[in-house]
Amino acid sequence: MYEWLRNVLVERLQLPAAAVTPGATAEAAGLDSLAVTELVLIAKDELGITVDEDELHGLRTVGDMADLLTAHAARTGATT
Repeated sequence: MYEWLRNVLVERLQLPAAAVTPGATAEAAGLDSLAVTELVLIAKDELGITVDEDELHGLRTVGDMADLLTAHAARTGATT
């Protein structure tokens, strides 16, 4: 799931590739509230999972976001 997330953040949301690492904070990666909204919509469209924006905002790192998406995907049977 991390690779899917990284690809979305870099390719679709145009965040700097060097800044998007598992240990990077959302702020350090350049992930603002608009990008989080877009990420939620992309996850719904591409993976069929529903993630609350507040859940993502409350996470510390990009790796934590990938873990959350993995957990949601496991509950719904979604795959990347």
